[in-house]
Amino acid sequence: MDFDEFTSDDAIHSLPLKEHRDSAQTLAVPDAFEDPEKGRKAFSPNSSDAPAAPGPPNSKMHRKLQARHLEMIAIGGTIGTGLLLKSGGAIYSAGPLGALICYLTVGIQVFGVATSIGEMATFLPVDGAFSQLPSRFVNKAFGFVSGWNYWMNWALTIPAELAAIAAFMGYWISPTIVPAWVWSAVYLIPLASINMVGVAGFGEAEFVLSIIKVIAVLVFLSVGICVWLGVGGGGVLGFKNWNPAVVGETSADQFVNTAGAFVTAFFSYGGTELVGLTAGEAANPRKSVPRAINGTFYRVTIFYIGAIFVVGVLLPPNSEILNPANADRTSPFVYVYNAVGVSFGSHIMNAVVIIAALSAANSSIYATSRTLMRLAVEGNAPKVLGWVDKRGVPVFALLVSVCFGSLAVVGGYVAGTSHVFNFLSNFIAICILASWMSMNVTHLRFRYGYVHQGRRIQDLPYVAPFFPYADILSLSIGSVVMGFMVFGAFFGISEYNVDWFTSNSWVYGALPLMLTGFLAKGIVLKRNGVDAFKLIPYDEMDFETNKLVETAEEIAENEIIHQKPKTVKQFIQKVIYKLF
Repeated sequence: MDFDEFTSDDAIHSLPLKEHRDSAQTLAVPDAFEDPEKGRKAFSPNSSDAPAAPGPPNSKMHRKLQARHLEMIAIGGTIGTGLLLKSGGAIYSAGPLGALICYLTVGIQVFGVATSIGEMATFLPVDGAFSQLPSRFVNKAFGFVSGWNYWMNWALTIPAELAAIAAFMGYWISPTIVPAWVWSAVYLIPLASINMVGVAGFGEAEFVLSIIKVIAVLVFLSVGICVWLGVGGGGVLGFKNWNPAVVGETSADQFVNTAGAFVTAFFSYGGTELVGLTAGEAANPRKSVPRAINGTFYRVTIFYIGAIFVVGVLLPPNSEILNPANADRTSPFVYVYNAVGVSFGSHIMNAVVIIAALSAANSSIYATSRTLMRLAVEGNAPKVLGWVDKRGVPVFALLVSVCFGSLAVVGGYVAGTSHVFNFLSNFIAICILASWMSMNVTHLRFRYGYVHQGRRIQDLPYVAPFFPYADILSLSIGSVVMGFMVFGAFFGISEYNVDWFTSNSWVYGALPLMLTGFLAKGIVLKRNGVDAFKLIPYDEMDFETNKLVETAEEIAENEIIHQKPKTVKQFIQKVIYKLF
C-alpha cells in the first residue's frame, strides 16, 4: 500500500478508531497506524507511549505539548492577577462602564494579535517567535528589541505575580506574623522545580492549574449574577452601583481616567499571545496551534467582560477593596463572597486566586527561559544561555529567569509587596502592548512577502481571517490607546509623587528602554557593515528554515480532522471541535 492509498478516506475509516474524550481531541482519530511493511502498529500521535517529536530543525527543544495543553494555556494562561486583583483598580479609577470599555477595546485588539501569531507560528513553529520572526521579516534591530522586550515583559511578571501571592496569603496569615516577602520565596522554589523537569512538566502543571481557574471564574460569574438578580434576599441590585458609571467630575476627567485604565487592561490580557511561543514545542502544530487560537478571542473576552461586569454591578467604584493604593486590599473576587455572606466561598476563591498567580508565574518562567535561549542562539545574549540539556530544558536561561523572581523577595522586604506589584504590573503593561504591535507589523510583512514570492495562501496551515484589516485595526487601537495613555499620565498633574511614579513606571522606564535598545542595536550592526534599520526585501525573506514538516501520522490525523462529516454525530463533533 503506498502513502496515497494509506491516507485515503476508505483506508482511514478502515482503521480501528478510538473516540477521545480529551477536551482537545473530540473527534474520532485512529488509535494506531499500521505499518504495512513491518506488520505492527506504529505509535499513535496521541498515544502516551509515543516518543517526543523533535523540535524544529537545528533545535534541541522537544515537541511534547499536546493540543489540550495549548488550549488551556491560551484560555487559562491569561487568567491571573491582572483579572483577579488589578482589574478592581480599573473599576476604581475609570468606573464600571469605563473599565468595560477598556477591556472590550483591548479584547478586540487581542483578536488581531492572536490570529496573526497563529498564522506565522503554525507555518513556522519556531522557538523564540517574538525575536526570530521579526528578525526574519522586518529587520534585525526590530527583532532584537522585540525579543528583549518580550523577555523583559515575562521576566518582570515573575516577581509581580510572586508579590501578589504574598499579598493574598495575608488574607489568612497576617504579615505581622509571617512577613509577606517570605511567601514570595516559598512559592518560587516549586515553580522553578516544575520548569526544570521539562516542557512536559510545564504543560501538565499549566493544564491542571488552568482548569481550576476556568471553573472558579465560571462559578464566580454564576454566583455573582444570581446575587445581582436578587437571589439570597438582598433584592435586585440592577445598576445601583454604577454611580457613577464613569469616574470623573468633567468629561476631560472621565476621558483621562478611562485612558489610564487601559494599562490595567493590557496587563490583564497579557498571555493571550503565549501560544505563539509554545508552537516550537507543540506536537502537530497544524492541529494544535489553530485550535488553541480559534476560540481565544471569544472565550477570553467572555471571561474578562463577564467578570468585570459582575464586579462592577456588585461593588461601587469608590470601594476601598478596589483601590490600588490600599496596601491591605484583597481580590474583589474574594471580597464579593464575603459581601454576600458566603464566607467559605471567599476562602476557596482566595485559594483559587493564589493558584491563578502561581499559574501566571509558571507561564512567565517558561516564556522567559525560551525567549532568552533564543536571544542567545541569535547572538543577542551570552551564548551560554542558549545551552539546552537532553530533556529540552534551557537550564542557564531558566536559572537567570528564576533569579528575577528574587526581585519580589527583595522588593517586598524593602518597599512592601503592594508597591512592588503596582510598579511592575504597570511597567509590564506597556511591554505587552509593544509585543502585540510588533507581531502585527511582522505579520503584515510576513503575508505580503509570502504572496510576493508566489506562494499560495491555501498552503498555509492556518490562515488569519480578515487580513490585513485585523492587523491594521489592532495597530490602530494600540497607537490611539498609547496616545491616550501618554496624555492621561501628564494631564492635570501638579505633583509627581510616589503614587505617580508607581502608576506610570512605563512612561519613564519601559518606553525609553525599548527605544534605546532599538537604536543601540541598529548602530552597533551599522558599524559592522549591516544596515539593521533597513526593511528586509520581500524577495530575501526566508520562508523555508524551520518550516513545518509533518510526519505521516500527523498528515493522516489532519486529514481526518478536516474531512467533511458524513453523519449527524460527526457534524456535531466537527462543530464542537471548531468552537472548543
